Amino acid sequence: MQHHLTGAILTGGMARRLQPLGKNIDKGLVDLHGKPLVAWVAATLAPLSQQQPLLISANRYLQCYAHYGQVVQDPTIFSGYQGPLAGLYALLSACTTDWLMVLPVDTPFVPFSVVQRFWQTRSRYPLQRAFFARHERDHPLCLLLHRSCAPHLATYLQQGQRRVFGWLQQQEAVAVDMHQFDATVFLNLNTPEDLENARQQAFSSRL
Repeated sequence: MQHHLTGAILTGGMARRLQPLGKNIDKGLVDLHGKPLVAWVAATLAPLSQQQPLLISANRYLQCYAHYGQVVQDPTIFSGYQGPLAGLYALLSACTTDWLMVLPVDTPFVPFSVVQRFWQTRSRYPLQRAFFARHERDHPLCLLLHRSCAPHLATYLQQGQRRVFGWLQQQEAVAVDMHQFDATVFLNLNTPEDLENARQQAFSSRL
């Protein structure tokens, strides 16, 4: 698996809901149990970085993120802020393996066994190029993508489209059932309240 799969972290967002923590806050650098969120996700994807560097989509604080992998910025061919799909396009463009495993930076509790679950599912759908996680609800930014998706994604963005799930539907993406995992695995830490709740829970650090 490691020879065919590159790990990637999507962290180029605006973090608007975290603004109460600070005007220039960047989600991936927010502290959780003594480590920034990006460090948690990088630890999950570490087994994939032994063959090729971890890719990180970021648009600010590039030197900070470079400590954890190869930083890629949103492409300039799209005007204005394009949302997470622009980050996905940048990651796919930088990927040198056939497959790209993407985790959002605000899901620090996803274990490597989720990556393995994606890979096992992919083997049952050899003609599919896009897979996303489903656990009680869809998690469209927890993704396994074939790098051949990049040209179609570029066209989608150039048409002014921004909806992640809309693009995944066009790709006929497969929903990967993750109900074997506890629901806390897919917690999104988007607000100060989310972060405070996570800090108060007894999650053990993997770092």
